[in-house]
Amino acid sequence: MKKIVYIIPVFAFAIASCGGGETETTTTEDTVEVCTYSYDSSKTELTWTAFKLTEKIGVNGTFNEINVVAKDSAADMFAVLTGATFEIPVTTLNSQDPIRDGKVKNSFFGNMDSTAFITGVVNSISAEGASVSVTMNNVTKEYTGVVTVDGETITMTTTVDIVDFNAQESLDSLSVVCAEKHTGPDGINKFWSTVDVAVKTTLIKNCK
Repeated sequence: MKKIVYIIPVFAFAIASCGGGETETTTTEDTVEVCTYSYDSSKTELTWTAFKLTEKIGVNGTFNEINVVAKDSAADMFAVLTGATFEIPVTTLNSQDPIRDGKVKNSFFGNMDSTAFITGVVNSISAEGASVSVTMNNVTKEYTGVVTVDGETITMTTTVDIVDFNAQESLDSLSVVCAEKHTGPDGINKFWSTVDVAVKTTLIKNCK
């Protein structure tokens, strides 16, 4: 695995003596710092934005719990997350509206097959992008995402389409129970099938 190495250059200075013009040279050995990264479950959050109405108005939310199994540590920050698996209890959905949350849990996820959890795996991740497989309603779909890095913080964003998971029935059910909130001035009851998702995690960096 690739190591992140910081090399501190040390310069040797020649100092002429006062009497005989002799040169005294002092040298020190190079210092090599080796860093490793590890996963911190307390520093991971998932946020989502669903859309309603013809005007495509965003509704933001999160899941209060996301369980990730990642490598213990690695010299490459992306290697920590490559192959990581995740499990999200749908009961922890939180849109800051308890009434809406209940409708989503019961009418949306409740109409799916075996979806007490959304599960998945990080197939690959680098600064150039990521590939993640997501399983919901007994259907697995692979998505690519955009990756940004800020220090030890890695963020991946992607767009999930609910229709990919054979969940049109769940969407229709949610549209019925949320008709009042999903019907705009044009009289159209609209709930978009695409959901924007962002996952952000901050790794622990240890250097010796």
